[in-house]
Amino acid sequence: GISAILRSHAGFAIQMDGATEPADVLVVDYESGMHLVTTATQQARHRQPASLLVTEQTAGWYVRRAVDAGVRGYLLQGCSADELIEAIRTVAAGRRYLSAEVAGQLLDAMSYDAPSARQFQVLQLIALGMSNKEISRRLGIGERTVKTHVKAILVKLGSRTRTAAMAEARRRGMLGEIDRSSMTPAAA
Repeated sequence: GISAILRSHAGFAIQMDGATEPADVLVVDYESGMHLVTTATQQARHRQPASLLVTEQTAGWYVRRAVDAGVRGYLLQGCSADELIEAIRTVAAGRRYLSAEVAGQLLDAMSYDAPSARQFQVLQLIALGMSNKEISRRLGIGERTVKTHVKAILVKLGSRTRTAAMAEARRRGMLGEIDRSSMTPAAA
């Protein structure tokens, strides 16, 4: 795995979960990395180590979400050991690293206006077949607010109907896996 590759190269100190010393770079999967950068945004980001995602997720939408959230590096699983080492060193030096395939996907994704985090939640619930009223209850927001989000989603996806919006969202890779954990009601 990744730790074996890094142990075989001089100059890397490997830390596992529970280490007390802060790491320079966290090498994590997509979900863990997104959770870390989201948490870091809510806290003081400058105290958090840089994140390098190593994932199978290639859809431009997912790459864009990660980069927008503050992920510093993005690699695909199955990359070479040399590329992994180069990515870690690049991220540790304070620069960004995207594999060539990921960079191309990001450029494609940047050609359209991305939904906000809340709009993305609404989009996922529409994909599950929920009505505005059901979405309102699930997210703990007003039905008029849901309608506003739906209108914005239709505009951003260049669609007239919810069905056409779902087709476009799938084409862009936005609905690969629906994250139900992010769709809990808002705290009261």
